[in-house]
Amino acid sequence: MKQILRKFLWGILGKGYFNFLKGQHKIYLDQAKNVSIGYKTYHNGAFVWQWHQNSALEIGKYCSIANDVNFILDSGHHMVSEITTFPHFNHLVNKEISIGNKSQSDFKKDIKTAVSKTTIGNDVWIGMNAVILPNVKIGDGVTILAGTVVTKDVPDYAIVGGIPGAVVKMKYDLDTIDKMKKIQWWNWSPDKVEENVGDFYIPINEFVSKWL
Repeated sequence: MKQILRKFLWGILGKGYFNFLKGQHKIYLDQAKNVSIGYKTYHNGAFVWQWHQNSALEIGKYCSIANDVNFILDSGHHMVSEITTFPHFNHLVNKEISIGNKSQSDFKKDIKTAVSKTTIGNDVWIGMNAVILPNVKIGDGVTILAGTVVTKDVPDYAIVGGIPGAVVKMKYDLDTIDKMKKIQWWNWSPDKVEENVGDFYIPINEFVSKWL
């Protein structure tokens, strides 16, 4: 019955729509493989794109991720060759050919051994339509402005914007940042956070003085 229904729907939507769906490698953040999401972190419709089984994403605690944020976890075979970015291998996968001095099966194993890991710290806010590219590390307390394309590591408590993303400014002076990194409030127990929630709305210098 399911097969009949599928054929009926494809007949209405057309083959082009089926091909479109086959080409989609994105999945909602909370449904993607090799993704870990920390306590209280939420998203409003963020997507993960991944083609390699070894690509991974780690997100810390208390992060806020807006809608249409895209985490691209790997290059999708475009960076395998030093000669070209075109993924020849993908187009030859059904042919029995050798690649260099390796069989196709051995080559396929080799290109999947490279581990790609993207790391997002704690208390990070990522704005709408931001794009996070593979292998970047975003520190704790960072704000990524809407529409930013993050191509490289971001230090703790930086505000980043633009294409490619660059540090617009630091949230606090270096001494305050150092103290916040020592406090690490996101590692408090949930009860402690709730009992002291009012402290998150006092001036930063008072917060640091109280908890360091």
